[in-house]
Amino acid sequence: MTATHENPALLTRRSTLGLMLAALAGNAAGPSLIKTAETVAAIAPRKLAPPLLQWPTLDTLAQTMVDKKLTPGLSLTVMSAGILLYSRGFGMANVETNATVTPQTEFRVASITKQFTAAAILLMAEDGLLSVDDSLAKFMPDFPRATDITLRQLLSHTSGMGDYINGQAQSILTEAQSRDYTANELMAIISARQPLYKAQPGATWLYSNSAFTILGLIVEKLSGLALADFFQQRLFVPAGLAQTKIDKTCTAAAVCNGYRPNFRAPTKYDLAMPISPSFAGGAGAIRSTTEDLCLWHCALLEGKVLKPASLQAMLTPTLLKNGTPAYERRGVEALEYGLGQGLGTFDSLKVASHGGRINGFTGHLRSFTDNKLTVAILYNSDGGGAPGFSAAQKGLRTEASRLGIAYLGLNKA
Repeated sequence: MTATHENPALLTRRSTLGLMLAALAGNAAGPSLIKTAETVAAIAPRKLAPPLLQWPTLDTLAQTMVDKKLTPGLSLTVMSAGILLYSRGFGMANVETNATVTPQTEFRVASITKQFTAAAILLMAEDGLLSVDDSLAKFMPDFPRATDITLRQLLSHTSGMGDYINGQAQSILTEAQSRDYTANELMAIISARQPLYKAQPGATWLYSNSAFTILGLIVEKLSGLALADFFQQRLFVPAGLAQTKIDKTCTAAAVCNGYRPNFRAPTKYDLAMPISPSFAGGAGAIRSTTEDLCLWHCALLEGKVLKPASLQAMLTPTLLKNGTPAYERRGVEALEYGLGQGLGTFDSLKVASHGGRINGFTGHLRSFTDNKLTVAILYNSDGGGAPGFSAAQKGLRTEASRLGIAYLGLNKA
């Protein structure tokens, strides 16, 4: 869902395999999760080309996006079971200073944040503080129709709740770029959206940033910690993420600026101010790197973050009240939804993914869950209606997936 005003505060997700769909620093052992190149023989049919694999077709697709002014820069990493196969930056992190993008450049990841929020809720369930089948009323009794909604429905976009970001009034979105928000202020904004519910709880899949921001507030309420601190202690550090964080204020210095293509502008881009991390909350507040995002999925799939039952819950397709799957998209590239993860297939292999878009930034993270192959791509462009941006994104992530699959021999009978 893309707002039509000039400077939309976008917080959307990308589909796993198709075109864009509407929707958005630990100091522990990050490097230790990246295994040495010598161990690759255990999972790959060939040795790594030192220091990383050379994939010219991937280089060309990425550089073409920069050359065509679809994005000032992008970062792309492919990892297998903690082993870096490919990791490169292209173009500029900052148009004004010509700073270059590297795999260590931090981008806002928008709705990729949602799977972290889902993991946080599942951790609290492991701690005995909640059940995903609890009603929202247990934690927010004054919220309208709270007794009708479960946390599981919030986690799977099946609550029927609308969205406080997409389609929001321009005045609120503009203000959200330059100030911080309290929990009470966020709940007032979410509750004021009309209609608050667009469907009956459990009746259909309906993307909702409101749902995940509410989940983030529940994490804060039960843990007694700011979302940034809980994520740091319980998610980022255990996963070894050295360059992943939630900024506690909108005045935090940006490592990488976000842009919107404008072919009439002298630089071909307009600087795009993102919404405040406190406004995006559990729906889209994180900033990270492509290497850290790959490490996140590696840690998640290897059981370093969640217990097996919790991980299985995250990766199990949700069923609606009538027993049918909660499809985000049907058809040839069908996409279901688990808890904070889109679930589909690519080349007959199971894929879990999420993407996101927010003012000035776009991202995509996917893993072949049975094979521990992960692709992460981050752009400092939100596309802004630029012709070809969506198709170029799809082409890039498809080629990265294809090359990783072929290298590991996963498409062989």
